[in-house]
Amino acid sequence: MPGRFFVILFVWVSLLRSGAEESLLWDVTRLTGTLPPSEQGIKSGLSQEVWYEGEPFGGKSTRVFAYLSRPEGASKDKPAPAMLLVHGGGGKAFKEWAEHWAKRGYVALAMDTAGQGPDGKHHDKGGPDQSDNTKFRNFTDADAREMWSYHAVAAVLRGHALLNSLPEVDRGRVGVTGISWGGYLTCLVAGLDHGLKVAVPVYGCGFLGNNSYWRDRSLAAMDQDARERWLRLFDPSTTAGKTECPILFLNGTHDFAYPPDSYRKTFSLVKPELRTVSVRVDLPHGHIWTFKEVDAFVDHVLKPDSDSPALPGLSEITQDNNSISTRILNGAAVAKAELHYTTMTGNWQQRQWKSMPANLRGGEIQALLPAESPLTYFFTVTDSRGLMTSTAYAETGAFENTACLPKGKLEQDFYEWDTRHAAVLTAKDRIQPDIVLIGDSITHLWGGEPQDPKGNRGAKAWQALFGERKVLNAGFGWDRTQNVLWRIGHGELDGLNPKLIVIHIGTNNLAGTKNARANTPAEIAEGIQAVTLQAKAKCPAAKIVLMAVFPRGEKPENPDRARIDAINTLLPAVAKTCGATLIDLKSRFLEGDGTISKETMPDFLHPAEKGYGIWAEALKEHLPK
Repeated sequence: MPGRFFVILFVWVSLLRSGAEESLLWDVTRLTGTLPPSEQGIKSGLSQEVWYEGEPFGGKSTRVFAYLSRPEGASKDKPAPAMLLVHGGGGKAFKEWAEHWAKRGYVALAMDTAGQGPDGKHHDKGGPDQSDNTKFRNFTDADAREMWSYHAVAAVLRGHALLNSLPEVDRGRVGVTGISWGGYLTCLVAGLDHGLKVAVPVYGCGFLGNNSYWRDRSLAAMDQDARERWLRLFDPSTTAGKTECPILFLNGTHDFAYPPDSYRKTFSLVKPELRTVSVRVDLPHGHIWTFKEVDAFVDHVLKPDSDSPALPGLSEITQDNNSISTRILNGAAVAKAELHYTTMTGNWQQRQWKSMPANLRGGEIQALLPAESPLTYFFTVTDSRGLMTSTAYAETGAFENTACLPKGKLEQDFYEWDTRHAAVLTAKDRIQPDIVLIGDSITHLWGGEPQDPKGNRGAKAWQALFGERKVLNAGFGWDRTQNVLWRIGHGELDGLNPKLIVIHIGTNNLAGTKNARANTPAEIAEGIQAVTLQAKAKCPAAKIVLMAVFPRGEKPENPDRARIDAINTLLPAVAKTCGATLIDLKSRFLEGDGTISKETMPDFLHPAEKGYGIWAEALKEHLPK
């Protein structure tokens, strides 16, 4: 018996650790199977105000406000399908959204997930608000049910129970759709609530820790344990793969919050036969509930007798040399097909896309790839109703941006990387610095603490600039942007309140080794932006000085010069996004003929005392008073 008990206990603990935690966090059976106490308020036209019980918050009961809209003619004898409508950030329960669906023959419940009433203001029985500070605060396992994501998901699940209690609702035909943060919640709910028959997340997705608006801001500001806990419990990547109903994913190529790479990772978790994708170029982001693709997709599933054929479904892209193709799997007749592609890498929001007609032959769509590389591309089709669906994007010579993916030690250099990381953690708590330098060997070898026997190559410049100021040197030889992101995520800025942070990183991302590929200038600029935003998130009161990447190579024709120039061309926009001050020292490091002297940089990469003096002089005016 003891051995059997150990095995059972081990399996139970393993389930907790393997991703079952999110289903244990929400008691789905209770939340969807128990009618929440509710009361109805003002009725106007098709809509009625409703208040229903939410989950306890701070030890007190809560109420969720919603608009319930009913179509004309719905009754116990003639029940209608129903939709749960989940708003996004800055939104509320939208009466107009609920009535949009009621006019189309659905009972609709548009609930508020931010503790707000009909006036959009937080009420005294409200749960947590929807601010980023609330969503992404540090928390423990013990208060996970106090978090906004828990309460918002619970509000949707309780809303499902409320709809199921209504005699005019056909409980076998209930779906959910959400916009932006509501799309995020839809991805979570679709994998938790298997009583739902259709789901449509618009914009929102999972893998927010891999790439999203919040990766380098709110998530980065959390301490390591809380951030990992948030992603483990509340990221939709934990539930989306458990979706059992048809689901439409709708988003754009330039979405500021939920970029295409995280979006593709999310919908790829869902079984291919259940998912339909509609990604299009330059789709606007907003509380837009009039996408006809959403209406048609839901109609096809929840009104199977209506004249609403399926949206066209497409296969994965296949490639034969420079010819690519996809097959039309099902759905309405296709009237037009297009290929969309970009040669740009790095930040998705800054990529420019080109479109061209694709060949439509029977059930196959084919196009020839442009000769450029790298390429990211996908097909869209427009059916006879003017509705658009797409394939997932594919890539040739393009890869996930490793410059933005945190990594620990990658290369062996003149020092022990892990030992220096530990030394920085110790020194930063002891020093409580007013100034922090972040970078690679160029920063590492300048001087300061933690001390390095091979450092202090700019000791005079260091002393002249910093004097007795409290300065932390977080430069690490051979570091790339991804190494710095790992170090920030593992405590090097935690608990600090510096007045100035100086960042110089990116030159090592140009070098490819067996441990890491070389990055493109656009990828490196995005990595630099991630570092700068995360430093700002950890130390919001600090002034950030961002250094353009220093020139390297003795002569102007050195190929690294052009690549560094390409990086630095992108940095003014990075500095503006991050609220940083950009300093470019290229002209001061170069001689009149464009060369770098050995007096400035003996190996044409690392500064000598003269080079550090140039850097120090440029920083002087930015020192805290």
